[in-house]
Amino acid sequence: MARLNELSEYKFTIISRLLENGELCKAIYYNDTDFLVKPSINDPAEKLVYDHIFPYRFIPDVNDSKKTFVTMSFQKFQLVNNSFKKGLIYLHVVTHRDLFKTDYGVTRVDYILNKIDELFNQKRGIGMGKLEFYEMNEYLVNEKYQGNYVCYKPVDFN
Repeated sequence: MARLNELSEYKFTIISRLLENGELCKAIYYNDTDFLVKPSINDPAEKLVYDHIFPYRFIPDVNDSKKTFVTMSFQKFQLVNNSFKKGLIYLHVVTHRDLFKTDYGVTRVDYILNKIDELFNQKRGIGMGKLEFYEMNEYLVNEKYQGNYVCYKPVDFN
């Protein structure tokens, strides 16, 4: 397998896991504060990928819309046993400032980050071992869009 192809497969795995969680998809797709009571999203891949979820860090022009986005970036990947296994996986959660409030006692960004952490922290399927939480910090796009990023690193290279 080509080494760079493996990184593309990791992105597909991440997107697939995000799309499998119905509550997470609702938090991303619906702008309402009570997004969990909204209908399940039929064909979430068609409605979310390349509109709300991106396999790269940047998002489209956001000046005329109010949306929530999840983007990703892979950084500092290195070879382990002749394949890319060691690096940092960043997931950025960004929303319009008017969409932060929810009816669930947490901000929309916090809700999404908690769901992401449930899906990825200490889970296998990306790299040789488990993913381990590495760091989290604020992520500012512009005066209307902000959020946080969370970073994981693959560990257990045995």
